[in-house]
Amino acid sequence: MICNSDIMVSICCITYNHERYIRDAIEGFLMQKTNFKYEILIHDDASTDDTANIIREYEKKFPDLIKPIYQKENQWSKGVNVGVEYNLKRAKGKYIALCEGDDYWTDPYKLQKQVDFLETHKEFSMCFHSVEKIDEDGNVLNYKLWPNNTRTKEIITLKDILKGNYLATASIVFRNNLINYDDYENLSRNLFFGDWVFQVLVAIKGPIYFINENMGVYRVTKKGLTQSTDAIKKLEDILKFYKRLDKYFDDKNIKRIINKQMIQYKIELYIEYVRRNELEKAEELFQNIKKSDIFIKAGPKESLKLFLIKHFPNQYDNIRQNYRKLRGIEE
Repeated sequence: MICNSDIMVSICCITYNHERYIRDAIEGFLMQKTNFKYEILIHDDASTDDTANIIREYEKKFPDLIKPIYQKENQWSKGVNVGVEYNLKRAKGKYIALCEGDDYWTDPYKLQKQVDFLETHKEFSMCFHSVEKIDEDGNVLNYKLWPNNTRTKEIITLKDILKGNYLATASIVFRNNLINYDDYENLSRNLFFGDWVFQVLVAIKGPIYFINENMGVYRVTKKGLTQSTDAIKKLEDILKFYKRLDKYFDDKNIKRIINKQMIQYKIELYIEYVRRNELEKAEELFQNIKKSDIFIKAGPKESLKLFLIKHFPNQYDNIRQNYRKLRGIEE
């Protein structure tokens, strides 16, 4: 963190092979109407398409505003957390706004609205808003807004964030002085995601506010990290993260939430192992689930769940998915 009182917001953008989308992202940054200064930090991780040339085009037009880093070798593949190392650690702003190269902002007053809120509500650590979900060709997906702004609470706490990653990266603005990067690196090491780790660490410092407006777009692409990561890898990484959090926190109530969430994801991983016919892993994991306090002290409802998970995993998963759809919960 290198704060500079002259710059209010550092926009941090990481990009790789986003030639189809990077103009949308940069135009969204440039259209912001603010009464403060901001900087645009872009890190291109050795794109093999025309992404870097497009960024250079904008850099020539706005050299005092756009501050890119162009890699000659891909750093992410070497295990470097590029967002932290090459953007966040050089950010001079009082606040950080994130937006990856395939997403973009649609409201010219987005930054002003979020900064105004945080400036007048010092107790809040971060704020976020809804985004529209589209596919890589720009078609609006059937689950239009994420999160669903009719169901999302206005004030989000650490306990909410521990239950799942549902804040769009392109929607968040947080205070630059809140992140302990040593903690971040320890908690996020070798995980396919990093944004959720940020959200947890920021939420420790104070509540998060939901601005009930759609001010951006989250693009779902086949090459995106979330979509391209194998389902088992995703679930194993989430469980790895929860295990680290269980060691990180001392609070019993927090640990209870973490362990309850771990059981849910272990069940999902068990079902995935069965689908892949990895039966030894499935059986080992099932015995682990069975030994948890939730099932040791199980009443009839939990006992039935355990029976269904063991003997009818696919049917149980269908019931679970349909229940989530009825409640309006997005996967």
